Amino acid sequence: MARVVTAIAAVFCLVLLTLIYNTVSQGPVAAVATLGASQTAAATSSEPSASIAATASPSAAVTPVATPTPVPPGPPDPGEPGFVAGTEASPRIIDITANDLLLFQPNAVSVQQGETITFRVKNTGQATHEFKVGPMKAVFDDLDSAPEVADITPGSTKTLTYTFTDTGPYAFACHQPGHFENGMIGFVNVVPTTPWIGTPSKPRMVIVRMDDHLEFVPSEISVTPGETILFVLPNVGTSLTHEFQLGPADRVALDQVDGQIVVEADQILPGHVAYLTYTFGSVGPYAFACHEPGHYEAGMKGIIDLTS
Repeated sequence: MARVVTAIAAVFCLVLLTLIYNTVSQGPVAAVATLGASQTAAATSSEPSASIAATASPSAAVTPVATPTPVPPGPPDPGEPGFVAGTEASPRIIDITANDLLLFQPNAVSVQQGETITFRVKNTGQATHEFKVGPMKAVFDDLDSAPEVADITPGSTKTLTYTFTDTGPYAFACHQPGHFENGMIGFVNVVPTTPWIGTPSKPRMVIVRMDDHLEFVPSEISVTPGETILFVLPNVGTSLTHEFQLGPADRVALDQVDGQIVVEADQILPGHVAYLTYTFGSVGPYAFACHEPGHYEAGMKGIIDLTS
């Protein structure tokens, strides 16, 4: 009997020792697994916080989605590689489209003084248009002295040939009812054969394009003290509205428009073109900028270089 009890006690001790051993050996494994889970959770929770920080970044808030800047169709402009001036015998062709937004594209083109141009105007919409070109005042006032092609019906293409003998300013427009008032205009910048200084009666044209990348092209413009400049301002972007403010640099920086010393072309919608005329004094500095929300802060500004 004593031997049986001793045997049972030995078996009991062996079982007990086995259970203790298994419990002790599994403990560290469970602890390591728990620690691993904690590390994984910590790493996972850090990702949303980084994403939120990136979303809250001021630069991300004011930077628009980049969109391609449309390139005006047609051959090279004066001064560009491959440019060949049009003549009466062989005019250079510039393609213009007229659309149902009541806009011309492109709405600002350049020619060389004395050059002969054939404008090939295609109606891509459903409304009927016309195309009048010549000196800006005559075109905008719809005078008979400026030639035109009328009844450009949907889907049709018509041409008009014109020789730019003077320095301008020149323009084109559609005077179908309501079209001109909607902004269906465009400008022809004449590159002169010899440099000249703009005056109030004959301002020199300077084209400043703006786009969805929040920039002016060009962003630096040379002007002679006392010169009068006609700024032509096409918005070649597709999604953002801009403005063009011009005047003494310190007041432009503070958005102090008064309509005289600091002037502004406001609400220039995508695809539209605006213009303003400004006579500079003899002392600078002058600057221009866009103060649509976030645009100036993103660097949408430029300078006027007064050169004698």
